[in-house]
Order: sequence, then structure tokens, then C-alpha cells
Amino acid sequence: MNHQSKSHKWWALAAVCFGLFMALLDVTIVNVALPTIQKSLNAPFSDLEWVIDAYALSFAVVLITSSRLGDIIGRKKVFITGLSIFSLGSLLCALSGDFTFGGLAHITTLNLARAFQGLGASAMMPLSLSIISAEFHGKERGTAFGIWGGVSGLATAIGPLVGGILVEKVNWQSIFYINVPIGMIGIALSIWAIHESKEERAPHFIDLFGLITLTISMLCLVLALMQGNNKGWSSSYILTLFVVAAIFLVVFIVGELRIKNPMIDPRLFKNPSFTGSAIAAFVLSAGLYSLFFYLTLYLQNFLGFDSLQAGLRTLPMSALVLIGAPLAGKFTDKFGPKWFIVTALALLSLAVFLMTRISPTDTPSDWIVLLPAFIIAGIANGMANPPLSTLAMGTVHPSKIGMASGVSNVSRQIGIAFGIAFLGAMLTNRYNIYIHNKIAALNVPGLPAVAKQNIITGIQKAGTIAGSLGLEGSSSKANRYAHEAIFPTIQHIARTAFVNGTIDILIIAGCILAVGAVLSIVLIRDKDMFHIQHG
Repeated sequence: MNHQSKSHKWWALAAVCFGLFMALLDVTIVNVALPTIQKSLNAPFSDLEWVIDAYALSFAVVLITSSRLGDIIGRKKVFITGLSIFSLGSLLCALSGDFTFGGLAHITTLNLARAFQGLGASAMMPLSLSIISAEFHGKERGTAFGIWGGVSGLATAIGPLVGGILVEKVNWQSIFYINVPIGMIGIALSIWAIHESKEERAPHFIDLFGLITLTISMLCLVLALMQGNNKGWSSSYILTLFVVAAIFLVVFIVGELRIKNPMIDPRLFKNPSFTGSAIAAFVLSAGLYSLFFYLTLYLQNFLGFDSLQAGLRTLPMSALVLIGAPLAGKFTDKFGPKWFIVTALALLSLAVFLMTRISPTDTPSDWIVLLPAFIIAGIANGMANPPLSTLAMGTVHPSKIGMASGVSNVSRQIGIAFGIAFLGAMLTNRYNIYIHNKIAALNVPGLPAVAKQNIITGIQKAGTIAGSLGLEGSSSKANRYAHEAIFPTIQHIARTAFVNGTIDILIIAGCILAVGAVLSIVLIRDKDMFHIQHG
């Protein structure tokens, strides 16, 4: 590396943080915009879910491939390509409400553009870590990872606030338009500041076997997780997806062990600390980041806040990341990443359990019961990201940092996909049980059993989002069988079932984080930290 490149390394960090911030911001920024998008595009709730899922799907499926491409043909080239694709995808998302492709519905056009966005993000996020590892060494690398972790946590947590401001003060399209000028700045800065790096011993070809088998496995797994709730977890469609995912994963692992230059070397997982970092990254996303969607439903739909008001109330989770991340980045090298990760996951578990204090009788002023949990979660979220990155990158040979980065980030994305799908399935299950039990127990003169069953079916078909709104905007099937006198009671039952179901999934999420803390204690070992200590 020449002197000029060295002098630009902090600008290079700024450049990759631009890309990282955009990629992660778009995971959560759309949450607060979904009710507005739904009204603007007149979209059914089933299609609305894909505004989040299409992005996460393409992001997760292509992430390791993009990371490996950076190792082979140049991390700077692939990062800038990803940034360009993401910026173009953002523009297409913003324009989707104004035009369609080949007569597709506006919401379908938006979902396709979101998938295109995810392709770009799949290069930006893992290669940001690889570029930092190539640019920085020794103690400066720990500081750089600390800044990276702070930006990572801040982008994920601040999404609802930024989205709320833009949706309320401008329009929902502005949450995508804003990425275009930021992306152009990031591209220009990347061209100037980042020096090209690649794995010198990498072959000049892509591991097509690994690419195909892993892509099929990931695609089937993520699709199964995302669609299990709607299709039914025991349906032949979902079971087939899981079986195909498992078969291709086994084929991928066996094949990669035999290939001279694999896309991912399964031997990385022989290191318990690397495995621990992947598990910790997974539970962080599954137990915390996937909750943002459901917390948004509670704040906006149940309590009635608009998108800006909801975003402001999650501000502690955003702002306090700036306290935890620098501390973790500064002291990880000194004390090692293990106890920062364990402490962060334990605190996050506590924070999520504190969120269970919400109640079906809550009024808008009762949101304050969430404030202690938001404060703890903000600090702990900041503490978690820098040591997770340091651990994943520091337990592998420098030639495999792109590979390690890809695995770490796939763990995060699968965690989000799993969390949203699994917690969503649990919420629907608990909601339906509460609805059935409460409606069946109603003692209303002149209301026959068949009418009760029709009411139950109608409410359950409308779904949990409609339930959180008191069935407003749902199909009229529930109204058809509920005459005016008892409809307020049914509305109350639906909203109560939504909050009780939300409390149940908060307990599940808290347990996921607690298990992650315990596994981190068991798996992460100080003696595996050679590259961190001597990098």
C-alpha cells in the first residue's frame, strides 16, 4: 500500500460506512412506512410483507457469493458495483408508485425493485468489513471495527425515526429517493479513497459448484421461513423447501471440503470461537432486529401513533448505540470480544423481557413502559456489533477474511429472516388461539354457534395486522356476522389478542437472546484470538 493510500484509509472507512448505513437502514426504515404504502398502493397485506421479505431474500441469498467475488476480482470493484446497483434499485423503488413494468401492480413493481436493491446490499455489507480489514492493522483495526459497529447498530435502530420523519414530512417515496444522492457521494468517495485489494492466492474463477448449491439451499431455506406462516408449516410445499434446502446444504458442505479453492471452507467452523460469532450474530438479529417490525405495529396500529411519533419513541435505541459502540470498539482489543458479546446479549435479553410490560389496556401515554427497555437495548446493541465483527474476522487467516465476513453477515440476514418468519408464525398462532377462546366463550343471546365460528374465521382470516387496528380496513366477513351491538366487543377481543400474542413473542425473543449469551460463554475462547491480538 502506498503512502497516499495510507493517508486515505479513514476516508475509505467513511466510504464503506456510507454503503453499510444505506444497506442496513433499508432493513428497518420501511417498517414505519408500510401502513402509508399500503394505503397509497391499495395493496393487500400479503403483498405488503414482501416489501421487507424481497429485500431480505435477495440480500441473504447472494451475500456470500458477492463477498467471495470481492476476494477474487477485487473488493473495491465489487463494493462500488453493489453501491451502484443499490442506488439504482432505490430510484426504482421510489418510482414504483408512478409506473409499472408490463402491467404489473404497483406493489409488485415495488417488491421487484426491493429485490434488486437487496442484490446491491449483498455486496456492500460484507465487503465493507473486508475492506476495513485490508486497510487497517493492529489497534487501528479495532477502532475501525468499533466505528463500523456503531454505524451498523445506528443504521438498524435509527431506521424507524428517519422513516417516520420522511413519511410524515415528505412522502413514502422519499425513504428511497434519499439513497440516491447518498449513494453517489459514496461511489465518488470509494473511487478516490479505497485502494483495491483481493485474495492474492485466489483462483481466477468462481466456484460454480459452491455458488449453485449454496444459492439453491439458501433460496429454499429463506423462502420456507418467509412463507411458512401463510402456506402452513406442515404443508407439502414448505416441507419440500426445507428438504431441498437441507439436501443442497449437505451437498455443498461435502463438495466444498473436496474442492481446492472453495467459496466457503467448512473447516472454519472447527474453530469454536468462529462458530460462536456466527451464532451470536444470528441471535442478535433473530431476537432483536426482527422485533422492530412488531414493535412498529404496536406503536402505530395499536397505540395510534403516526410514523414520526413512533420513530421518535424508538429514538433511545438509536441514539444510545453511540455510547455502546465506541466503548466496545476501544476496549475489545484490550479485554477480548467474548465478554462484550456475552454482556451485550444478556442485556438485550433483559431489555426484551422488560418489553413484556405492555398491556391490552395501554393508552398512548403508556408507551413509557417501553422506555427502560429501549435505553438498555440501545446501549447493548452498540456494545454487540464491534466485538462480533472483530471476532469473526480475527479467528481466520487473513486470506479468508472475505469468506469470514460473508458467513458473519449471512448469519445476521438469516437471523432477521428467521426472526420475522418464526416470530410472525408464533404471533399468528397465539393470536388465533386467543381469538378462538374468547369468541367461543362469548355469551350473547341469539348468537348461534355457527355465527360464532364464522366470526372467528373472519377475524383470523383478516390477520394480526388488521387485529392490531381493531379490524379496521379488513374484509367485511367479520362485520357480516357481528351485528352492531357486539362488534365493539369483537374489536376489543381482536386488539387484546394482538397485544397478548405480541407479549408471547417478546418472551420467545428474550429466550433466543439468552440462549445466545450462554452459547457465547461456552464457545468463545480467548486462545482463538491470535489474529486479533497480533493482527
